[in-house]
Amino acid sequence: MKIALFQLDAHEVEACASTGVPTDRISQLLSMAEDYDADLAVFPEGFPFIAGNEAAAAPSLDEAISGLRKIPPPSLAFIVGGHILEGGDQRNASFFVHDGKVHAPYFKRIPWLDEPFKPGTALLRWSWNGHQVIPLICADVCVPWNEPDGRAAQMLGEAASLGAGPSCPIIVSTFGSDLRTPYWTEPLRAWARACNAPMLISAIAGRSTATFMEGSKRRHYGGGGSGMYWHEEGRDRVWPCTKDSKLAGMYLVDTLEPESLWLPLRN
Repeated sequence: MKIALFQLDAHEVEACASTGVPTDRISQLLSMAEDYDADLAVFPEGFPFIAGNEAAAAPSLDEAISGLRKIPPPSLAFIVGGHILEGGDQRNASFFVHDGKVHAPYFKRIPWLDEPFKPGTALLRWSWNGHQVIPLICADVCVPWNEPDGRAAQMLGEAASLGAGPSCPIIVSTFGSDLRTPYWTEPLRAWARACNAPMLISAIAGRSTATFMEGSKRRHYGGGGSGMYWHEEGRDRVWPCTKDSKLAGMYLVDTLEPESLWLPLRN
């Protein structure tokens, strides 16, 4: 399966808090993925429904679905998401869109720090045209500070029962930072080994306006890190390498063939 990971600049993602769904921009980027015969395009966490620190800025579930339906259906499927409101509860969701249809969303299971959203209760699998993927969002794959509490093991079991494997990759969308440090790389490799499945992660480039506290230090999100992790011939592999994973662009990976490509984003 060919998958286009769109590593957008943090400021472009954050801008959606005031501009709404950038239909033309999404169509432009999906067209770029179509030119390379991608089967799936993945956008980072928070695109296009980033809500900042105000839950009131988040659209309702129905408004989010309506906005996505306005995007002219491309030939490939795509995953977008962010903060939405469902029945008064804030959710962090991923949406799968194919052929103009918005499938049932996946709701993030594990909050990052004090994220004010209602967690989801189960993993799910999206299927189309003979393909299938299992979505995760950010801290789902590396619980905060990677402190074992049983949740990661539970979700690993769920992913395996849903068929995660060489032909059913796991897709991770994030608005995180430090993607190429052990904090992230160790759990990503552990998931890839445990499920025998490619782990694909779509992150953000640049430096966010939003910040978070790590101990006594205030930090920004961003820095890149999109790519694919998999276990093959007895060893862990990752593409692209750390130095090549920082720029905004389309990271095109093939889960079945050792092929990959990076392209700058169209303006």
